[in-house]
Amino acid sequence: MSEPDTKLKMIQAAKKLFSQNGFDGTSTRDIVSAAGVNISLISYYFGSKENLFFALFEGFPAPAYDRMPENCDRLLEELSGIIAGIVMLRFNEPDLVTILQQELYRQSARSEKLVELLAPTWNRIRALIELGKTQGLFRVAHVDTALSFVMAAASFPRQHSFYRGYLRERENPQDVARETLTFILRGLGCVEQEQGGELK
Repeated sequence: MSEPDTKLKMIQAAKKLFSQNGFDGTSTRDIVSAAGVNISLISYYFGSKENLFFALFEGFPAPAYDRMPENCDRLLEELSGIIAGIVMLRFNEPDLVTILQQELYRQSARSEKLVELLAPTWNRIRALIELGKTQGLFRVAHVDTALSFVMAAASFPRQHSFYRGYLRERENPQDVARETLTFILRGLGCVEQEQGGELK
């Protein structure tokens, strides 16, 4: 087995196990057993279980945000793209998102580095809401409340086993992203939504 294949098998096994059992509830023996490799290879390729944990996030989206949008159309376009990206990440990488939420909720020793990954997007969404409010595009009383509402809707853990008994329709990720955005913009009191503007 080649080196990339071996590392990928360990990363995939760790991702699944960390999602199911948490970081502390997963041993290195659990990981190598699931991956079908020798236990010495974790130390060889990653150095430690914690380094393997952070290797899961090496391909995590890290957008570099430029200057603020110059008009309402650009603002809505950017916000739409960010929301769609968050929704699609939940569909494409459910285990990774579950791990993120577990670590942040528990305020683990690893959460500080994870916050660094998420902070640019959270800060950008907050800035877009503030700008939209200033421009009269969004009608919200409190930006903090609006931000928490937006992120809760966009990152709702719909793949969790608890919710499967209630979400009975077969979901199309693109439809979910579009409907989530519509819901969020209406919640923000988006003037263009009320005037019948269409979302792309």
